[in-house]
This record gives sequence, structure tokens and C-alpha cells, in this order.
Amino acid sequence: MNNKDIQDEMERQRRILHQLADEYGFLDQRVLVQSQKLDEWLNEYERYKNA
Repeated sequence: MNNKDIQDEMERQRRILHQLADEYGFLDQRVLVQSQKLDEWLNEYERYKNA
């Protein structure tokens, strides 16, 4: 996976997060789980940058 792929996936995960938050509110379990998924991609991006 290259930098562009990681950034594209981060953006996709961010859009999902915002959609869920708009629909269910920020404290809904689905939103929290999605936030964790986005965090994983942000960590992946940091690892890629620092490699």
C-alpha cells in the first residue's frame, strides 16, 4: 500500500465517521468504533511516513 492509498482510505473512513456522527450523534457506539478505525489508519499513515 502506498501513501496515496493510505490517504484515500483515511479520507473514506473520515467521511463514514462524519456520516455516522450526523445520523447517530458523537457518543453512539457505531461512531466510537468508526473513530477507532480512523485512528488505526492515521497510525498506519504515521508509520508509513516514518519508515
